[in-house]
Amino acid sequence: MPKNGDQQFCVIGLGAYGSSLAKSLSRLGAYVLAVDHDLEKVEAIQQFVSEAVQFDGTDPAMLAEHGVFNADVVIVGIGEAFEPVVLICMELLKAGVKRIIARAGSDTQEAILNRIGINEVIHPEKDEGERMAAQLIHISVNDYFELSKDIAIYEIDAPKDMHGYSLADLKLRQRYNVNLLTIKRIKKSDVEVEGMPNKEAEILGVLEPSTKIRPNDRLVVMGRHDNINKLIDMN
Repeated sequence: MPKNGDQQFCVIGLGAYGSSLAKSLSRLGAYVLAVDHDLEKVEAIQQFVSEAVQFDGTDPAMLAEHGVFNADVVIVGIGEAFEPVVLICMELLKAGVKRIIARAGSDTQEAILNRIGINEVIHPEKDEGERMAAQLIHISVNDYFELSKDIAIYEIDAPKDMHGYSLADLKLRQRYNVNLLTIKRIKKSDVEVEGMPNKEAEILGVLEPSTKIRPNDRLVVMGRHDNINKLIDMN
C-alpha cells in the first residue's frame, strides 16, 4: 500500500456494507485498499477503489504482504461470520495498526471485540437508521457515513456565515475540532433539463488555506457528531 501523505484506508469484507463504505471513501478522495476472499466481489469493486485484492484476511502473511498493517485505518466489515472478524482484529492489534474499526452483529459481539481491545465497533443496520435520522432532522445534511459510535463523515451545506471566508480565516480544526476533507462545488450550467437548472458538483480535492467558501458549496467534514452538529446548527 503506497504512502502519499494522505490517510490510507483498508476495508476487509466487501458485502453490501463494506463495498458501500469503500466506494464512499474513494469518492471522497481517499486511498482505499479493498479486500475479500471472494474474487467476484473484488472484481466488482476494483474500478471504484485504489486497489482491490482477493485473499483470506485471516492469513497474517497475506495481510503483511499487501500492506494492510501499514494502513492508517482498517475497517473489518465482514458480516457473514463473526469468527473471522475476531481473528483479523487480533492480527491487526498484534501488528500495531493505528486505528481499527470492526463490525458487530450484536451487543454480545461488540462486548467480545471490546474485550480483545477493539474500541470502535459499528452496527451497520443501526447506523443506517441513524444516517436517515440525521438527514431527516438536519435539512442541510446531504450525506452521512458512520465510521464509529462517535465519529462520522458528513456532507453539509456550507453555513452562510462562512461564505466568502478562506479556510485560513475560518480555522475549522481549531474552532470546531473537525477535519474538512474536501469541498463539493456546484457548477451552475446554462443548460436546463425540463425547466430545471442542471447542476454538477466538482470535488476540489486537496484544499489550500487560501480556498474560499462559496455559496452552494458542500463541505465534506469528518469528526465527532457533537462537533459537526455545531456546524450544522449554523444553518
